[in-house]
Amino acid sequence: MTHYFFTVMPLFVVFFWLILFLLDIKKNGVAKRFLTLFLGVALVNYLAHWFYFNNNYSVYRLLDSVWVFTSLAVYPLYYYYIRLLTVDLKLDWKWGWILVPAILLSFFSAVLYLLMSPAELDVFTHEVLYHNREYRAGYPLLVRLQAMRLVLFKVIFAMEVLLTLYFGLRLIRLFNEKVHAFYSNVENREISSVRTLLLFLVLTALISLVSNLVGKHFFSDHPSLLALPSLAHSMALFGISYVGYRQHFSIRDLCKDQQDGECCCSVESESEAMTGMKYDLLFSKLETLFEENQIFKNPELRLNDVAQELGTNRTYLSRLIRHRRDTTFCDFVNDYRVRYAEAVLSSPEHFRLTIDEVAFNSGFSGSSSFYRAFVKKNGIPPGKFRKQV
Repeated sequence: MTHYFFTVMPLFVVFFWLILFLLDIKKNGVAKRFLTLFLGVALVNYLAHWFYFNNNYSVYRLLDSVWVFTSLAVYPLYYYYIRLLTVDLKLDWKWGWILVPAILLSFFSAVLYLLMSPAELDVFTHEVLYHNREYRAGYPLLVRLQAMRLVLFKVIFAMEVLLTLYFGLRLIRLFNEKVHAFYSNVENREISSVRTLLLFLVLTALISLVSNLVGKHFFSDHPSLLALPSLAHSMALFGISYVGYRQHFSIRDLCKDQQDGECCCSVESESEAMTGMKYDLLFSKLETLFEENQIFKNPELRLNDVAQELGTNRTYLSRLIRHRRDTTFCDFVNDYRVRYAEAVLSSPEHFRLTIDEVAFNSGFSGSSSFYRAFVKKNGIPPGKFRKQV
């Protein structure tokens, strides 16, 4: 019973979330629809797993080549889901090449299955796939080719896991830099949850790599150990689905906000040094906006808003802030907000204000973002800062 529970657990998790995504399919954007496709592929993959670990030999032989495709497709598909959140405004079919290894190896496996005789199928199933009988040398050519396919699968799978982690984290980091360069309030705009999830997937990936290295037959031979990969994969799948279901902000929203109210002023070249009276005057106007007009109190202040006030464009302004303060627009604005909050917390006139009220009056959208920015600058939370004054 326990063995059955752990074989069906990942399948149930995927099925549960797939139903939820399908119910909202018309309202979902491109990224969520693609994540729905990912879950569909994962469902087929874990269905094949279920047949394998419950020793349904005849059905699994039919699904083995499908399992090869789905297993080698899930990590590339999840990588492209991250691209749809961070880079691509729409589906780009040229990225279909990332599925070529999955297609070729599954096709190779299917052809071998079609060519194998009943006796060869029996040997391959019980001596190579399941190890029900003693492994022996001198297998027929087709059985040896299938065994070679299993080795190729392990190599390709390991490479896909490592490449997805590396390039996925890189895309998320670059996207979050763009968000910090444009918004003063990055709450619910950063893809930090996906990054956290991807880091959690490192653990799952390690388990996948180990499972892949020892082979499925190891867990078939030692069913009590099946709980570890089953739990890890179930948690990862639940996390992927939960975060994806709640993730609404993407590159499309960022591009739309950047285009709204964009000034069409000329942009100086990147190589031009931002020094001299012209730039000093512009930066002085910028400081006036923040120090005297206290424009930072707008919790939804964007780079475009400030650029419009100064009669320049966002690209130029972002470069100016980076050159003069060596920081992002978000951190630049939050520095003024924290300084204002410090003054409020130090003033006896405002001692009745709660921390949430101080955060709101300083321009923060919530207490959590205020807390993070305050601790980042002062090393202590705002409540402790107030007590020490």
